[in-house]
Amino acid sequence: MARANFQRNGFQFYSPKGGGGLPQPMPKAVADNYGTALYVGDPVALVSDGTIARAAAGSGTAIYGVISAILQFKNADGVLVRNGKYIPANTRWTAHEDRTMVQVILASSSFFAVDADDGSTITTLAGAMDVEGENCDHIFATADAGLGLSGALLDISTNNTTDSLQWRIQAKLAQVGNDFTVTHGRYIVSCNVVQDGNVASSATGI
Repeated sequence: MARANFQRNGFQFYSPKGGGGLPQPMPKAVADNYGTALYVGDPVALVSDGTIARAAAGSGTAIYGVISAILQFKNADGVLVRNGKYIPANTRWTAHEDRTMVQVILASSSFFAVDADDGSTITTLAGAMDVEGENCDHIFATADAGLGLSGALLDISTNNTTDSLQWRIQAKLAQVGNDFTVTHGRYIVSCNVVQDGNVASSATGI
């Protein structure tokens, strides 16, 4: 019987595309009363007012980046929380200095590590090698508010060459105990449908 993988959840920065160290994350605001909880590791998209929102799972949804830290938010008691585990849905703020803020690592310049959502699509090591170079969407499973774990996972069953799928599988993560034939097998990915802050987003990747 295969041993279960350690569950990490969410997209984690793996390396910059151009080499070097950690990228400089971008501080971004979240709209007042935004209706979805946000977690470290969630893929996000830019909104027309300059704030960020969780990037919907599914073909064609462009991705600006991945949340790497919760900088601050006002809790239900009106207390400003810094470096929180997650941002609850419908968090309110009024004053500019009380804005809900996160750090975002840009998808355009980074590789990420992420868990696959099932252990049935890939049943052999050869199968895991076959999906390298193919594209996948992400999916949002149930997040863990207590631990602050994102529900974002790689929807491995969507693997295909379709250019509108959100992520490109670059490689299997070479890590002791990483079993691709059970849930939470871990892959290195890059964003395939990128939303660049300087240009209009495209619904077509490569």
